[in-house]
Amino acid sequence: MGSASRAVSCLCCPCKCLACGLFSCLCSILISLLVTVGVLALIFYLIFRPHMIAATVDSASLVQFTLAQNSALAYNLNVDLTVRNPNKRVGLYYDNVESLALFDGQRFGYAPLDPFFQSTEASTKLSPSFKGQQPLTGDITAANFRSQQTSGKFDIEVKLNAKLRVKVWAFKVPGPKAKISCPITVPVPNSNSAAFQPTDCKVWF
Repeated sequence: MGSASRAVSCLCCPCKCLACGLFSCLCSILISLLVTVGVLALIFYLIFRPHMIAATVDSASLVQFTLAQNSALAYNLNVDLTVRNPNKRVGLYYDNVESLALFDGQRFGYAPLDPFFQSTEASTKLSPSFKGQQPLTGDITAANFRSQQTSGKFDIEVKLNAKLRVKVWAFKVPGPKAKISCPITVPVPNSNSAAFQPTDCKVWF
C-alpha cells in the first residue's frame, strides 16, 4: 500500500518526486509517454491504413545497345513508367528522385528526375532516358550480352530511388526512402522480336 501510494503521488505531483525517489518518477513518466505514443500510432494506422506505392513500366525501347571490343557499352534507352499512390488519406512528396539502368547487375545509366507530389489515389507518369557509353567488366557479362543479343531481347533492370515525405491533412512529416526495382525485357534495336510487355515493379522501403 505504501509503495503504491507514493507512486500515485509521484505521477500526480512531480514536485514530490524528490521525496518518493527521482528515479521512480522518471520511469513512471517515461512509461506513460511510451504508452501514449503507442496508442496514438495505433489510432493513426487504423484511421489511415497506409498502403504500399505501386509502379509499372508501361513501355521501354532501345535505340542503341551495342558492346564494343573494349567492353564499352553504347546505349540509348527510353522508359515510360507509372508510379501510383493508392492511399485515400495520405499524400506523398518524392524528393531526391533518381533513376538507374543496369545490365547483368552492372549500372550503365543514370538519370536524375524532378521531385514531384502525389495527392491521394493519384498516378504520376515518369520518362527517364539513358544515353551514353559505359564500360562493362567481366567476360561473363560480355558472354551474357552476346547470348541475349542473339536471342533478340535484353534483360535490363531499371531502378527508381526517392526520399518520401508524407502529407496528412496540413501536416508534412519525413518518410522512408522508397526503392523501386523494375526487371524488364527489351527487344534488340531494329529487330523483329516480340513487342515490349508492360511489367510491374517491386517496391520496398
